[in-house]
Amino acid sequence: MRPAILALLICAGAAVLEGVLAGRGVRARFAELRLPRFSPSLTIWFLIGGAYYIISFAILYRLLATDQRSRSHTAAIILLLVLMAVNAGWGFLFFRLKNVRASFLAFLPYIALTLALLMILISKDRISALLLAPYLTYLGYALWWAHRVWVLNPHS
Repeated sequence: MRPAILALLICAGAAVLEGVLAGRGVRARFAELRLPRFSPSLTIWFLIGGAYYIISFAILYRLLATDQRSRSHTAAIILLLVLMAVNAGWGFLFFRLKNVRASFLAFLPYIALTLALLMILISKDRISALLLAPYLTYLGYALWWAHRVWVLNPHS
């Protein structure tokens, strides 16, 4: 299968999984929470999610299209797939289980996995590392946001 098609199918599958795990109550869940100042609208969150999948697609495509096969190359592909799965699982914690504490704590290993991927990409494919860098910046904000949601909604 061509790398672009495979990368597209994987990212589309991850996006569908994220939607299924989040469930139908996304809008209602946002409405019931006290959100921090500087919290984006739900539309902006969807745009951020779209940007995430574009970045993931580009990195996955670059990894799948290369001829070099090594342990670190395989590790980068696996880490990216795990990140997409964990990202989908976050929606389950936040929207379905309505557990803001667990959704905040899930960011800690997620960020560690993302940093591990970045380290591999720096040595294997600097363009992919540069593509991932804005997402890491966003994760700093997302970590702050999730913590504030937890603080503002301690019993949710």
